[in-house]
Amino acid sequence: MGDKWLNASMKSLTRRSFIRWAITSGAALACPFPLPAAEPATATSAKRPRRLTSEAAEICHKIRDSTAFPLPAPSRAVDVVIVGAGLAGMAVAHALAGADFLMLEKEPRIGGNACAETWNSLSYCTGSAWMSFFDQRITDLFKKWKLEPLPIKGRDAGCFEGKWIRDFWDGRVDSPRIEELPYNDGVKKGFREFLSEIGKIDLVKQKAKLDAVPFSNFLRGKPQPLIGYWDQFGLSNWGADTANSSAFLGVEAARDWPRDTRFTFEGGLGVVPQRIFDGFPEEMQRRFLLEAPVYQVRRQGKRALVYFFKDGQPTCLEAKAVIFCAPKLIASRVVSGLPVKQRQAMAAMRYAPYPVYNLCFTKRVADLGYDSYIVGAKHMSDVVQADWVTRGRAVAADQPQVLTVYAPMRESERAELLDDDRTLARAERAVAEVLAALPGASEHLAEVRIFRRAHAMPMSTPGCYTKLQPLLRADLPPIYFAHSDQIGEVSDLSFAMLAGIEAVKKAVKHL
Repeated sequence: MGDKWLNASMKSLTRRSFIRWAITSGAALACPFPLPAAEPATATSAKRPRRLTSEAAEICHKIRDSTAFPLPAPSRAVDVVIVGAGLAGMAVAHALAGADFLMLEKEPRIGGNACAETWNSLSYCTGSAWMSFFDQRITDLFKKWKLEPLPIKGRDAGCFEGKWIRDFWDGRVDSPRIEELPYNDGVKKGFREFLSEIGKIDLVKQKAKLDAVPFSNFLRGKPQPLIGYWDQFGLSNWGADTANSSAFLGVEAARDWPRDTRFTFEGGLGVVPQRIFDGFPEEMQRRFLLEAPVYQVRRQGKRALVYFFKDGQPTCLEAKAVIFCAPKLIASRVVSGLPVKQRQAMAAMRYAPYPVYNLCFTKRVADLGYDSYIVGAKHMSDVVQADWVTRGRAVAADQPQVLTVYAPMRESERAELLDDDRTLARAERAVAEVLAALPGASEHLAEVRIFRRAHAMPMSTPGCYTKLQPLLRADLPPIYFAHSDQIGEVSDLSFAMLAGIEAVKKAVKHL
């Protein structure tokens, strides 16, 4: 998409001063209602009033900078301390029902990257979007929690040079969708040759070999629209473009993912941790300490000491076991006494900065499918129709709609998220790209909600699956690790919860 087109779209967008803009950060959306919004970021509105909130990153940044914190004596002893109330942590807490545990979460709410909010009674996602069932244990847990995720009907749509193609990527060499591309026969041939080539690969036998090289190796000499599609797909789904993606995952996604049924709820997976928590008895809910950032975990004999801040005061717990359910980026700096190779593996994990923009419209503006990619966009990757699994296309045109825009950034751009004006300007450009691809939609845009996370998405880089993960998830009794970044090809609800389940089994044996 050319800069001339984008600049024209930006001028149209910024003139619409009645559009409300709101920024929140990290996992800081503690309240179920939207924050008062700010005006768009423009050169003429530098003094506009805003209310902006930020992720609870102060302690994390001090840990990064090797700040020395107090190490008080233990004030309480418990059997198990859980660090992190994301999906892995919630699975651990559920498995420990009735046990003596404490949950420590640095944010003012549970859920980690799985959270959903509402606008005009419509739920929308600010993080984790969908899942695929693959393990009976997860299916059984969902039944127990009375959760019924709905199947996502249809495949992803693609927009090429302004032309939308529904149900675009089906993984078939003979796909009729390829003929709909607005390109010459040579480009179409390149798409088919790529699919034919990866169809011959034995993923099981060549797993280690494929995981050691970038996905871009299999796209050399291929048409740019094909590369562009998979750059955006990778950035959206595992935080990396083709040059930084494991070829094992890239080939698997291009060839095999279209065969799998995906599931979700209206507004994404945020309903899952909330449903788990709501099912806990009150006594168990009181075991959750929010806004309690952990700054050190270390072993002491057969037990562990966990240091954290609560109400600004340094506090220490003594535990028989610790289940660390935060990203390895945090673990590498917080957990003392890690073996050198394990710490190096943790430090080698990469995490993509990942803003999410939810566009709130007063009427329906899109019915393309659940997920839609605008190939060539520079400031976003794809658009999710937040109510697709509940409404699909069977809804009146005058009903409101929320579109969730995923806008993963390059690692080199991470610092932009610390600057509110740059964050707003980036969001404006992404919104302009979406509106340009949906003619007439701009007239019905009422509000834009910006949600920013600086280290949100574990990147499935070459070597991550077969080399890094086996090292970084190794047990350090009485400290055990459980997070979606340590198991599976991508960060996924099922992987997170399975990691939690396995960690509990080990911790209970230790007890």
